[in-house]
Amino acid sequence: MRRKVHASSPPPITDPAPTVASAQPADSPPPADDWTVETLDRIDALIEKVRSNSTDRLVRISRYVVFGLLIAIMGITTVVLATIALVRALDEAIPEEVWLVYLLLGAIFVLVGAFLWSRKTPKLQT
Repeated sequence: MRRKVHASSPPPITDPAPTVASAQPADSPPPADDWTVETLDRIDALIEKVRSNSTDRLVRISRYVVFGLLIAIMGITTVVLATIALVRALDEAIPEEVWLVYLLLGAIFVLVGAFLWSRKTPKLQT
C-alpha cells in the first residue's frame, strides 16, 4: 500500500526591512504650514479658471462655426443638385423644348420669392 505524501506549503515571505509608520495617515490633509502645497493648489486653480474661461469657450465657438459652415455648404449643394434634377426630370416629362421647363421653374421661383417677400417684417424707422 502506498502512502500519500502532501507537499507542505512554503513558509510565507516576509520583508526583512521594517516598515516605517508615516507621521500622518494618507487620507489626512497636508499640515497648515505646508505653504508650497497651498501655493501650487492656488496656481492650479487659477490656471483651470483661465482655461475654462478662455480656451473652452473658444473651442465651443469654433465647433459652432465649423459645423455651421459644413451644414451651409451641404445645404447649398443639396439645393443646387435638387434643382438640376428637377430641370432634367421636367425636361423628360414635358415633350417641348427645355425653355418651357425654365419658364415654368422661373415662374415657381418668382411666386415663392414674392410670397416670402410679403411675409417679411418691415424695419422700424427711428
